[in-house]
Amino acid sequence: MKYLQDFLSLGKMTVSNVIHKIFYIGMVIAAYKSYMFAKVIYMTCTYEKMVRHIEGRNMYSYTSRTVNNAPLAVLGFIIYFIVILILWKLICELLLKFFTYFESHSKDY
Repeated sequence: MKYLQDFLSLGKMTVSNVIHKIFYIGMVIAAYKSYMFAKVIYMTCTYEKMVRHIEGRNMYSYTSRTVNNAPLAVLGFIIYFIVILILWKLICELLLKFFTYFESHSKDY
């Protein structure tokens, strides 16, 4: 209950706690964006897969059909998530340093 009161009141939380919460919210958003990126790859990047049809006794015909590229979508999700996460961590670290600097220097006045 005390945590909720501190969260809803202004000036009670430290800069570090606020940046940590922003970082975790950003991780959820990055996971969603990565999922959407992988979904676009899955739907648009296709390849031809060979399919064999049996027409009669010892007679086969080969044809191809278009299938979605799931391994590429998974790889795209992982790479996109890692890159976005590294950039988001860098931004949050810079924000933390920036606000910590101003918090420490504002106490002098």
